[in-house]
Amino acid sequence: MHTGRYAYLRGIVLRKLCIQYTMQGHPRTIVLTEPMAIFKKENLARAGKDDHAQDERHTVMVVDDMGANVSVMTAILRPWFHVVEAGDGEEALRLVQQLPAGEQLACIVSDHRMPRMSGVQLFERTLALQPATRRVLVTAYMDVDAIVDAINRGAIYRFIAKPFDAGDFLLAVRCAVAAFEEERCRAAYQAALRAAIATLPEAIATLLTQAEAARQRLAALEAEALLPTDGLPRRQ
Repeated sequence: MHTGRYAYLRGIVLRKLCIQYTMQGHPRTIVLTEPMAIFKKENLARAGKDDHAQDERHTVMVVDDMGANVSVMTAILRPWFHVVEAGDGEEALRLVQQLPAGEQLACIVSDHRMPRMSGVQLFERTLALQPATRRVLVTAYMDVDAIVDAINRGAIYRFIAKPFDAGDFLLAVRCAVAAFEEERCRAAYQAALRAAIATLPEAIATLLTQAEAARQRLAALEAEALLPTDGLPRRQ
């Protein structure tokens, strides 16, 4: 039976894939003979993109040494974001280092266990280069030591356990990107506020000068109003 969830994978058995989901309140099911077939363009079109077409397309990097995993994650994310792919941690680090000055990744999604450089090591290396970027670690090995290490060294925003649910995976990355955008907007607001505060002394001095000039004009007018015109003092 359908559960009303946005999208979830169910029953991946060898080369058969059954996907059940709801879209706009209507339950739907896709049954495919090839697991990767769900990520073909014609099948992705069924997911419906109109409800998020207006979203700003932030850049998300996907890192995994297994090409099939990269293809799966990219296919889920591409309707929502601009996706950059990397086949391992070293390639990902090189791509981050080659980003134009001022360009930021909203999120990096990386597998943990990869040759030469783990996901945690990648996050630790990119933390200095892209401090605002949110980091999502995908792993099938959720031991406590690895989690603590990832939090302390790599500033992990969220963990995703394998095998993951497609809808949950997308939601986790969307939350990460939303957190990145919220921090970016808050930083811009604070910068504007600091700039405004910096101009306050000058603005206050100008207002005080104007207020004093207005007071002097009023005093002069009041003094003039009290001057006699016929040699006799004016009555108050």
